[in-house]
Amino acid sequence: MAKKKVILFIVEGPTDETSLSTVLNRIFSSSTVKFQVVHGDILTRDFTSTSKIITAVWDLVKGFMGNIYHKNDICRIVHLTDTDGVFVPDKAIIEDKTIRNNAHPYYTETQIRTPKPDSIRERNRRKRNNMGKLQSCRHIAGIPYSMYYFSLNLEHVLHGKTNLSDWDKVHCAEAFDLKYGDDPNGFIIFMQKSSFSVCNDYCASWDFIKVGLNSLNRFSNFGIELPAVSQTR
Repeated sequence: MAKKKVILFIVEGPTDETSLSTVLNRIFSSSTVKFQVVHGDILTRDFTSTSKIITAVWDLVKGFMGNIYHKNDICRIVHLTDTDGVFVPDKAIIEDKTIRNNAHPYYTETQIRTPKPDSIRERNRRKRNNMGKLQSCRHIAGIPYSMYYFSLNLEHVLHGKTNLSDWDKVHCAEAFDLKYGDDPNGFIIFMQKSSFSVCNDYCASWDFIKVGLNSLNRFSNFGIELPAVSQTR
């Protein structure tokens, strides 16, 4: 029997893998689904410049491969990212010194509240540029590549909740896996037919999230990556 090819999902945190691993392995059963957890955001890490972002993603893939996999073992790279409200106008970034956690701004449907607005504006600029570079990238080192968004983050899309603690994220991830891990059809319907689903076209979905305050609100284009329900076993 031929060895299954790997679909590699690049995600920001371990709860992304907890939420999605079981159901995606069922949906893409003809391949082996693996995750590379960044433990952060590669689009803003170490002030990665737009000229180096594709190399940075490839370094993540090479880190996953190690001495176990070869490039030919990977049939697809799927990159899942949070929007973090990066496409909102600067006037929507509000200084708020009552926010105690300087590392994490507080998000609403209309504002990003933070004690360090200049830092968030710079983060948004950098991440916007890197997103623009990657969304137009179709291959990395010859491997098919695509990037999809969950705004503001995975929990926002999957649960309709924002500004969660790490503990709450773990609880939500485990609950989601219990709900959809053995229900791939239900998961596909959820991602493709919900009010947050932006699944008409890949390029159009990215145009949409860049408009106004959309990147602060509950939207995802990940349903585009998933097969039609009738194709799922």
